[in-house]
Amino acid sequence: QQGELNSFLWTIRRDPPAYLFGTIHVPYTRVWDFIPDNSKAAFHSSSSVYFELDLTDPYTISGLASCQMLPHGENLQDVLPRELYRRLKRHLDYIKLMLPHWMTPDQRGKGLYADYLFNAIAGNWERKRPVWVMLMVNSLTETDIRSRGVPVLDLYLAQEAERMKKKTGAVERVEEQCHPLNGLNFSQV
Repeated sequence: QQGELNSFLWTIRRDPPAYLFGTIHVPYTRVWDFIPDNSKAAFHSSSSVYFELDLTDPYTISGLASCQMLPHGENLQDVLPRELYRRLKRHLDYIKLMLPHWMTPDQRGKGLYADYLFNAIAGNWERKRPVWVMLMVNSLTETDIRSRGVPVLDLYLAQEAERMKKKTGAVERVEEQCHPLNGLNFSQV
């Protein structure tokens, strides 16, 4: 039974109970049907919900965008080996060419254009730090493109929490996520 599955939902026994549930950054439609009933019930019964980051806060979004950038005046071709930069550029040119073919009719029907989508995902890539470019490239697959426009699980839950008038917050600040990733050296990336 789905309701009896191990949900990775931790219960902190207190009055009222508190819960800890781990999410993943994938479109919620990929996992929603597999989330056990006890996890959904805990979410619905909670009056406050705290997320890793507050993805509904414009400051969080702009902070994430700015932390991904190389220091002023630096470009990716300055920090990557020449051949790796060329391969990356060829790959992104290929993605840009394929993107219109990967998009769904539903996405096009909602007015989503391939050029807009490419720029939303990969815009200004030459100014981003290598670790963020790596994460970006990993999300530029046909499967991921076809699910664009569907919120990731964290964002979906945050939007639902707001819709249900729950108190929301974050357990981390943007800097706490950015600094460790930005601190990786090139060989680690």
